[in-house]
Amino acid sequence: MQLEVVTPILGGCHQTRAIDDVDVIRAPSVRGHLRFWWRALYAAQYANAEALYQRESALWGRAATDDGGRSAVEIRVRVERVGNMDRSEIRLYPSQGQQATPGAYALWPARGETRMNTPTAPRRQPGTQFQLTLRVAGSGTDEAEVRNALRAWVLFGGYGGRSRRGLGTLSVIGNVNGWLPTAATREALTSFFGLDVFKAPTRTPGDVPWLGGAAIHVGRADRNAQTAWTTALGWLREFRQGPERYPSAPSAQGTHAREPGTGKAQANRPSISNWPEADKIRHIKNKTGSHPPRHNATAAWPRAGFGLPIIGQFQSKGRNNEHYDEPGSFELRWRAGNVEHDRLASPLIVKALPLADGTFTSCALWLRRSLPNDAQTGLARPKHGRPNEKEVDPGTVAPFDRLVANGETPQFSALANKTGLRQAFLDWLLATKQTTVVAP
Repeated sequence: MQLEVVTPILGGCHQTRAIDDVDVIRAPSVRGHLRFWWRALYAAQYANAEALYQRESALWGRAATDDGGRSAVEIRVRVERVGNMDRSEIRLYPSQGQQATPGAYALWPARGETRMNTPTAPRRQPGTQFQLTLRVAGSGTDEAEVRNALRAWVLFGGYGGRSRRGLGTLSVIGNVNGWLPTAATREALTSFFGLDVFKAPTRTPGDVPWLGGAAIHVGRADRNAQTAWTTALGWLREFRQGPERYPSAPSAQGTHAREPGTGKAQANRPSISNWPEADKIRHIKNKTGSHPPRHNATAAWPRAGFGLPIIGQFQSKGRNNEHYDEPGSFELRWRAGNVEHDRLASPLIVKALPLADGTFTSCALWLRRSLPNDAQTGLARPKHGRPNEKEVDPGTVAPFDRLVANGETPQFSALANKTGLRQAFLDWLLATKQTTVVAP
């Protein structure tokens, strides 16, 4: 099949912050993506992790032993056209007559850092085309599962880094028959895969993300992939950070992720966050003088559900050089029992979903995942006796999916009376963007 990358590629090389000039599309990277989507489709069929490992190893390969380890799937990539390299600065906001970089909210890890003398990481512009050939040396079942993993990758995934934020999105060119769905509906997707991939399984497949029981919302279709992508990306940005511009008519307090900077020189610029994390950190660090918290001191880290770690810093200097007594930099991690974790992939995928008629629809897919019942989120601190390592500070922890602390009324109305971040985001999306619910 012939594929085209229709949004920028970030990474995808064996080196960080780099684009591969030789292996523009690397077969090992493609294999890794396909393995992920195979698990998302089929992991729930296996009774335990050992059974899943044996099946996955037989199909996709493993480190060689006396019993072998070769994959039943051979992957060949032939690049036919290469998208241009983009080394331009990534602008998060319009500045000096220049527009913000399209998709900057997904591309921000590629920004340069003047203080560290780190240049902007290169990206590859849309337009890379390649021929992908898969050969399966196995049964008809093997071939059917590999075919569906490939379909899921093209539809929901992408190539390179931050594909969950829509980078490296793929589409099929030439003969799309059987490789793209005719519509973004549950019926069309069931026909496309030959099974209802969103049907909740009877068994939870351990700690891997899966499609069964996932939620998916879509917006309007557009001929332009970048428009569909930036629309979906904008949904997430607005929910997490607030809109760039507030409507001229006043809105009820707490209906946005941030409140406008009333009384400031730029009154329409979002200023005060309605999410609780910043206030919780101010309480913990005893830095409540410059910005009196509106949230109480009980720990709650709701945005951890979008992925960890969360690394940030407070703004201590105002636009007119005034100084604010704020906490320093911070990092949020998670743990379960005595096991520390520094990373947790986001279950949310926002992207342009390709359709057989050449259009793309804005898509938000929230994968199912299973976490330990005792999962907790908290601020990181240096580990005792090992200052170069970090651990979660037990005095700052909260249950993983806690949106609102006990006895507290949420400042962001979207969090009120919700069981978790997934419900809060999807309900907000439906109410504010009038998306179409594909599943559940």
